[in-house]
Amino acid sequence: MRRPTLATQILAVNALLITATGLAAVAVARLSLEDVVGRRQALVLVAGILGAVLVNGVVLRRRFAPLDHLIDVMERIDLTRPGVRAEIPGADSEDVIRLVQAFNRMLGRLEDERTRTAAAVLQGQESERARLARDLHDECNQALTGVLLRLQATMQHAPQELRAELQDTKEVAAAAMEELLRLARELRPAALDDHGLHAALRTQAERFAEQTGVPVELRVYDELLDIPEHEQTVVYRVVQESLSNAGRHAQASRVVVELGRDHGRPVVRIADDGVGFASLTGDGIGLVGMRERARLAHGRLEVQSVVGRGTTVELRLDRDLWAAETEREAA
Repeated sequence: MRRPTLATQILAVNALLITATGLAAVAVARLSLEDVVGRRQALVLVAGILGAVLVNGVVLRRRFAPLDHLIDVMERIDLTRPGVRAEIPGADSEDVIRLVQAFNRMLGRLEDERTRTAAAVLQGQESERARLARDLHDECNQALTGVLLRLQATMQHAPQELRAELQDTKEVAAAAMEELLRLARELRPAALDDHGLHAALRTQAERFAEQTGVPVELRVYDELLDIPEHEQTVVYRVVQESLSNAGRHAQASRVVVELGRDHGRPVVRIADDGVGFASLTGDGIGLVGMRERARLAHGRLEVQSVVGRGTTVELRLDRDLWAAETEREAA
């Protein structure tokens, strides 16, 4: 059963108090309802009680309206879109104003903590990816290289009937080594650390085209050599996730990746001509992770998709733009 609101409870209590006061006044005055004067006085008293309750209800409704508005704002708050704050223009009570200010401060603390936590998680992921990539490349790859050399040496002195089997084993070991190198490159691309963002994206596009058969056109208008390392990592991961979505879900025949600037702001755009999708809120296509990475780099991620007409993912990196859009959302 739904419980009554606080305003309804206060109004009910006030109505009882007003009614009790009126009955007490009747008892003290000892009104006689048998004569005309007594009945008129009783009617006036009842009308006064009803009027007092009605006025009380109107006043309570107006005084509690800012709280109702604040509750509506609380229910709409989404921490994935930071900067939204409660604004109660009609608040003329010090207690309500303090409540709104406290709520906004709490939102700020939650957003700061969420940002720090998400940044630590993503940095931890990148560090773990780099460590695993080094282990795969240095230890596992070296071990397989040793196996290949031993197999090659063994083949030279092995009987003829065993050489074919040793050759098959050598090919399996070579395939395993190639797979390990591929995993190491996906975990942490060496090209990004050694040669920069342009080279890493070109390698990624070539590898995607080789694996899926879908051609990728890379258009680089600006190599963005001046952006920080963590922002380059964000750009790389967004392109990686977008290409992965295009390969798994889009059924695209062509993908275009553009890297450059728009009015001085770094921009990366990934567009495919696939089937598109209707919902932009699902976790299955990695939008939450991409948006979180973009936000940590003070950027904005926009996704446009039309069923049957492809999908476009655009990442803009700019601290001033991010702050301006955050303020506009808050307003």
